[in-house]
Amino acid sequence: MKIELPWKGRKMKKGLLFSLALIMIATCAFAVDFTPTVMTITGQDNLVYNFDGSELTVPVTVTGTPAAIWMVINTKGQAANISNVRNGYLGWHFVNKIDTTIFISDRYSRTPGASTIVWNGKDENGKAVAAGKYDYYLWAYDDKTARQQVTAYVQIGFDWESQMTTIMEKGTDGKPLAKPILFGANPWYRHIAHPDSPFYNRRAHGVVHKWTVGGDPTDATLLQTTRMGIFDDAVTDFTYGGPTLNPTNYNIFYNITRNFTQKVSTINKWEFVAGGLAVMDQTWGNWDNVTLEDHGVGIGNWSQQPSTYTDGNYIYQVSPGLHQKAEEWNKLRVYSFDDGSVVMDKMMHEWYMPDDPSVPGYINGSFHHMYARTPYKWFLLSHTCCMHEFIDTTRLIADADDESDMVMFYNSNGDYFMDSAYSPTVEPKWYCLADDKTASMRRDSIAIDRNGFNVIGVSYLGLMSFGVSTQDGTGIGNMQFADDQVSDDKNLKGGGLLVDSSSSYDGLYYCSPLLADGTGGWSGPTSAQTWYCASDSFKGLLTDEVSVNEEAPSAFSVAQNNPNPFNPTTTISFSVPKADRVTVEVYNVAGQKVDTLVNGTMSAGNHSVVWSASGKSAGVYFYTVKAGSFSKTMKMTLLK
Repeated sequence: MKIELPWKGRKMKKGLLFSLALIMIATCAFAVDFTPTVMTITGQDNLVYNFDGSELTVPVTVTGTPAAIWMVINTKGQAANISNVRNGYLGWHFVNKIDTTIFISDRYSRTPGASTIVWNGKDENGKAVAAGKYDYYLWAYDDKTARQQVTAYVQIGFDWESQMTTIMEKGTDGKPLAKPILFGANPWYRHIAHPDSPFYNRRAHGVVHKWTVGGDPTDATLLQTTRMGIFDDAVTDFTYGGPTLNPTNYNIFYNITRNFTQKVSTINKWEFVAGGLAVMDQTWGNWDNVTLEDHGVGIGNWSQQPSTYTDGNYIYQVSPGLHQKAEEWNKLRVYSFDDGSVVMDKMMHEWYMPDDPSVPGYINGSFHHMYARTPYKWFLLSHTCCMHEFIDTTRLIADADDESDMVMFYNSNGDYFMDSAYSPTVEPKWYCLADDKTASMRRDSIAIDRNGFNVIGVSYLGLMSFGVSTQDGTGIGNMQFADDQVSDDKNLKGGGLLVDSSSSYDGLYYCSPLLADGTGGWSGPTSAQTWYCASDSFKGLLTDEVSVNEEAPSAFSVAQNNPNPFNPTTTISFSVPKADRVTVEVYNVAGQKVDTLVNGTMSAGNHSVVWSASGKSAGVYFYTVKAGSFSKTMKMTLLK
């Protein structure tokens, strides 16, 4: 095959050819794929405690990165007995038919390796915890390492908008993706600031993007884009919210189209055409079939575009509008995948606060962010209102008028954690809505890991970039990244999401780090970027020895590591019939020991340990689990 070069017929100097070769080599040398060091945190599956007031030593193993760790203890199997309970200062915390948190530890700092933390057997109020069964958890993130760039072209968070970009962790077959996908759109009034972007210095109006995690963050060719409707630098009457993918076909997506001058909206179905105009399905949804009144007023007309989400069975739309001063308008809409018809149109009354005496008169914060913990359990959040709640949508689908069991927990006002007006000197005591953006914190995003920890992005809280709450909404605290530098309250940070599917990319995905000069974050030259921080959690059982003996396995067993093949982490699970000395060791094909994962006494029961093979060569390895006189060796494969 003959290749015609663009300089054919011209005589090139050897020096120029040599220079071009150097440029090509240098370009290849600096093109580095995103390969994060993933954190894994493991504990003991079954903790034995006599509940006698003595101290309990809790084993903890950290691999990959340094970790800031918290231990959480929840009730277990008591949800049916916990109904309509209000606690906390001013009754800010409401729980209903959900197991609740009774203890949160102080912060522990740990480097990679085996260590312990200690629990004194008491709850949050200093009272001895009654004997019984409890779930215990460990939550951790890397607070020592600067964030790593994922992409220079996709903004995982947002500014005043709903969540415009989501992370697809599962494929259309329902199985975890080896490489997650960032899918979404930028807010309509934002300009793309990166000079290498095909839409540099133009409004992102109608542009939908896909980015597969794991490639070179600076390679613009890896960004897939399509465009809905008319792409124009000028502001038009029509805007688009955050899109959602069809769970069985990732070439199909759905989005809200909004005419904010007429205060109406509809939902459309589109085919993603990489590099071109998206194709709209004229028979599905659209203005002729679904025309929805928004009743948005003020700032909500132009800044707060409704986003869409899916649980795999329905499409959900968050509340349109923002800062509703005149009337109640907090709609949760549910659409059918079949034809786009409205399955449910629910007014969420608890978000309407006409008696809230906030200075700007924002009597209604609206819910703008939505995130699923399980297919039917959703977390609702707002950046302008301190209300955030966890609901069970199956109860709404069955009967939209029945609100008795809809809410599983919510936090309103009266808490130092996640409260807009959080100063204790505010009169009356803690009103819910913020005065202005420089006076009190706002919430930018919500994400939930596989063990139910809620990670909430925050702005205007100095160095803090996110807060974490437990499975029932109890606050662990506000956190900062290692590279947070801005110490004032004048910068919106944008928030982010997380990946937690036992992949090689598990962790927190957040907007660009804020720089010392105040640039970065969601604004400025680095706005359309996503960055990574390692994070993980663990769940185990806390109970007395009698219960553990009843549940103890009758035989020694070792399971195949999962995943296998893997890169770079995998979990090794095993069972021991009685308390005994246990070792877990890893060998290469030459029979040389390359790692010791466990070496100590373990209780009877099921256990697991994570091996991080970062720095190891690809190939076949063997792991041997020994417990007393029992021993078993299994093979595993590391891919690179």
